[in-house]
Amino acid sequence: MFSKLKKGLLMGATFAFVATAGIGLSGCGDTPQNAKIDAQDFYAMAAISSVNYLQVNSSLSQSLLTTANDTQNTTQTSATRPDGISSDDVTNLSNYMGMFQGMLSADGNNFFTNSTVAETDEYYGEYNLKMTLSVPQANGQTQQLVMYYNEINTETKEELDDDEVELEINSTLSGIIVLNGEPYSAVTGEREYEKEGNETEIEIKLTTRSLENNLDYIVIEHEKEDEEVEYQYSIYQGGTLINETSVEFENEQRQKVLELEFLNNTETDREKVKYEITQDSTNENKFNVKVKAVNNESTVRDSFTITITDTGYTFTYSNNFTETV
Repeated sequence: MFSKLKKGLLMGATFAFVATAGIGLSGCGDTPQNAKIDAQDFYAMAAISSVNYLQVNSSLSQSLLTTANDTQNTTQTSATRPDGISSDDVTNLSNYMGMFQGMLSADGNNFFTNSTVAETDEYYGEYNLKMTLSVPQANGQTQQLVMYYNEINTETKEELDDDEVELEINSTLSGIIVLNGEPYSAVTGEREYEKEGNETEIEIKLTTRSLENNLDYIVIEHEKEDEEVEYQYSIYQGGTLINETSVEFENEQRQKVLELEFLNNTETDREKVKYEITQDSTNENKFNVKVKAVNNESTVRDSFTITITDTGYTFTYSNNFTETV
């Protein structure tokens, strides 16, 4: 279990689809209902973003290689990508745009449903729970993911201290994600819920592992303490940690904002960079990007746009250079 009450890993975030509810005990193992709601929202977000990443990663790598070659061949006759933005930056931005594309395109309501799995199910009867996610794509079609899983309470503690109830519930999760009817990735996780008086904390750690190559996987950590919500992504390729990213995703007044703070293991001597990605007010598939220094968010180092198309992500930079990956 990761550390309790850890501070400062990420900044506060409010997902549009994260539901809020009053504290109340349900009839299923005395698990607080709001903890279940928050966990289900997180499972849905994690399933979408991790599967999207695993899907787009290999094709993006090849696309970036082709783009880099094309750029090198035309440096004398055309503009190039600004010096402050590297191929790694473009790779990361493309990966995370792919990961969150479903949520950026969704209206934030009713994009997943929960149900139980019949024991007679020929393929997935070993699991108890089923989450079905319908994710709209930029091309107008819908992609369907189904997560079959078991979640088991492993420990429950309840104490009375100075007339305040202290409650701790730990559980584990194991399952499989099915994409378009075919098994795609394995998923494991652990969840901890703590309540002390009026203060609550929920911690969830979920790992999604490619069935094609189990050394490619994503670990997503989520912590919610009262109204503070935190997310961190750790991405592994071939069993090696290649990227850690802090994530904020907000939906305020119909404007969607995605903030990413990268730390590349391959470039540990580079300064961290924060990207603020805001959905355009007139085109839901166009996003305005500001490059900010982490130690001074008021300083915008560069700006450009990313447009989602049927063929990929088109980057248009301040010097009018354009590339699609």
